[in-house]
Amino acid sequence: MNRTTANARSHRFPGRVLIAVPLLILLLLLVGCGASVPSGADDLDRQPVINPDYTDLTIPPNIAPLNFEILTPADEYITVISGRESESLPRQRVVRGKTVVIPENFWKDLLAGSRGGKIRFTVYARTGQTWQKFQPITNTVSPDRIDPWLTYRCIDPGYVQYGRVMIEQRCIENFKTKSIFDNAAVSPHSCANCHHARAGDPNNALFHVRQDYGGTMLRYNGKLKKINTVWPKSGFAMSYPSWHPTLPLIAYSSNNTRQTFHSRDIKKIEVLDNFSDLMLYDIEKGEIIPIFETEDIYESFPAWTKDGKTLYYCVAEMKTSESRLGKTRKETAEERLSEMCDRNREIHYSLMKMDFDSEKMSFSAPTAVLDAKATGKSYVHPRVSPDGRFLVYVEMDYGTFPLTHRESELMLLDLVTGQSRPLDEINADAPESFHSWDSTGRWMVFSTRRANGTFTRTYFTHFAEDGTCTKPFLLPQRTPDDERANRYSHNLPELLTGPVPLTGGAMAREIRAASGGRR
Repeated sequence: MNRTTANARSHRFPGRVLIAVPLLILLLLLVGCGASVPSGADDLDRQPVINPDYTDLTIPPNIAPLNFEILTPADEYITVISGRESESLPRQRVVRGKTVVIPENFWKDLLAGSRGGKIRFTVYARTGQTWQKFQPITNTVSPDRIDPWLTYRCIDPGYVQYGRVMIEQRCIENFKTKSIFDNAAVSPHSCANCHHARAGDPNNALFHVRQDYGGTMLRYNGKLKKINTVWPKSGFAMSYPSWHPTLPLIAYSSNNTRQTFHSRDIKKIEVLDNFSDLMLYDIEKGEIIPIFETEDIYESFPAWTKDGKTLYYCVAEMKTSESRLGKTRKETAEERLSEMCDRNREIHYSLMKMDFDSEKMSFSAPTAVLDAKATGKSYVHPRVSPDGRFLVYVEMDYGTFPLTHRESELMLLDLVTGQSRPLDEINADAPESFHSWDSTGRWMVFSTRRANGTFTRTYFTHFAEDGTCTKPFLLPQRTPDDERANRYSHNLPELLTGPVPLTGGAMAREIRAASGGRR
């Protein structure tokens, strides 16, 4: 062999590799998990039924795989997952089986390549010897990213007594979950609530520990400390905090709550306030500044606007003679229950606002935004969008605890026009509650019991500039079995731009050390 021939062969060989490699990749993509696409399948005019319902969605380009199971009966299933075609190869994966678990690396590439476009799930089902092809499930991949970390409280849904209580953080780009607080590591008698961050910043975040080692754990500019937010005149600490967007101030309510449990009423539990006032906490001075100190008027749920010039909150007027139980005669248990239910139904919260003067550290006179006396409804949990244009709140028939009110709905108030409407595109015939925005304002997360009426779950929706929302979808799970096996409710979901660094045992040590070992 002469040198010319050898060189010619050496130059021809890479060309063959360049041809063979794409063909091999294409073959692997088509084969996927050992399955092939059925040929000659009969076309159907409907989509398959899947769980969770991940059909006709708008999803972030950085969300975890939307794994699901196919509920439409058949003997065998093959699912083709595809997206926007690239210049050389279609982005496609074939998965066999009733449960569709999507490889994370493939899914990440699929979303990146389909951003601003569509992805499709095409399901083939065999019954007997016949293969049928369902209409594709098509979802839109938004160009808008979502804050990648989610925090929520895990608690038993019964509330009569609690065992394990956690505040967890989940990376919603994958399935990694870590606890921020776990009472199993602190004390079985401790509890935590009211976690909140300033505009999704994990370096400025807090949560409140109750009972053993009680106090508010504050992470301010990246440094963790324990603060005392108990108002001496009431003896109650921080609830429902809201960070001022620019100043070292936190508005919160000081609530004395109680729970009532019903054996006959469809709402098995009501959470009521015996007392609540609004406070300001000056982080740098370590001072509590009362906004209201009233006995028969209960203020709660503060929420700052983006510019920090307005504070929204909710208020209810209470009757001084709130119950006649035991005052005139001894009631039966049925009469006592009836009286308590009647009293609960008389509690209605109005939505209010006040202007804030940061130089004088003072508020204007309150103005009613939604008057409960005029409507006979109750308005709670206001949250203002990051662009300052909209306010989302919960409307229900009465009370302050939407988790057990089937009639509770998420409502949208346009702060420019003053018009309010129900968010029908995301509400369901189930309790809707506890909502918040991501830092961009393009995504909203909320709690709902639409899945089974018992466990509170986390759903997401894309929020457009005009105030419209897309079909909500469940927080992705590794498998549908993981979702069914979860026996905790996930309350008060909030999105973060990054993770809180202190977790689990490290946070527990900080809590105990900050208490000086005192419970």
